[in-house]
Amino acid sequence: MSTLKANAVVETPFAQAADLVEQFFRDSADGEGTLTLRLSAPGAGLGFDNFAVGHDVVASFRRRRGPNESIVFDLHWESAQGGPYPVFDGTLTVAEDEGYESCRLVLEGSYTPPGSIAGAVFDTAIGSRIADATAKELLLRMAMFLRTGYETTELAKRVTQVPPE
Repeated sequence: MSTLKANAVVETPFAQAADLVEQFFRDSADGEGTLTLRLSAPGAGLGFDNFAVGHDVVASFRRRRGPNESIVFDLHWESAQGGPYPVFDGTLTVAEDEGYESCRLVLEGSYTPPGSIAGAVFDTAIGSRIADATAKELLLRMAMFLRTGYETTELAKRVTQVPPE
């Protein structure tokens, strides 16, 4: 079993972040409620700029209250196409940051590399770096979604507060 942990500070207030994370997941779902995420790792953490590893995963999430007022999403995903990909179980925590204007996203969990001994060797040599790069890429996409959602909300507030001339 391998572990994964990645985090990001996002310029979005904690008060709005959890709802935006949930919206990110919902926007990624199809009409039948199946959540498919394209996980990719540009460079795959291997130092190659023009190389990317990626595949679709079918994911599920459940929102709950965590410790210290944080919001936690329980996550599970597995390859949409099957094949030799790990199954991930973990959490995405949305937590307060030091200031009002930002929050922290913490993705952590575990996965079992497929292929028993050969999979464990691959994970030690390369797979764990691919998993780390994939987690960082997912958090970056979420951060961009949260920031855009927050800016849109704030712009809408300003537009509705402008008195008519």
